[in-house]
Amino acid sequence: MNHRQTDTEYGIDKDEVLIEESLRGFWDRARAASNLITQLREEKRLWAERLDGLEKEMQSLRTELASRDQELKRLRAEHSQLISSNGHEFFSSEERENLKSKIRDLIAKINSHL
Repeated sequence: MNHRQTDTEYGIDKDEVLIEESLRGFWDRARAASNLITQLREEKRLWAERLDGLEKEMQSLRTELASRDQELKRLRAEHSQLISSNGHEFFSSEERENLKSKIRDLIAKINSHL
């Protein structure tokens, strides 16, 4: 009878050891999963910050592009206006008279130095 009791106690001890090992394995896997989840959350946060920065940069570039597009339209309009004038009337009559006056003054100064 003593032999059966020892076998039973040994069987219970063996079962307890297996259960403890199983629990340790479970907790190790749970801890590893928890660490992985923490790491992935941190990576997600970093990616979200990077995305936010890139979105702000994109908005800034869009604003700059719109500004340059407006400038290009203005310059094209000026260019078209100059082309349509066909070389005539680049200056208003007042500006033309001022330019003629300055040219006469410069010619007079050059002649006086010669």
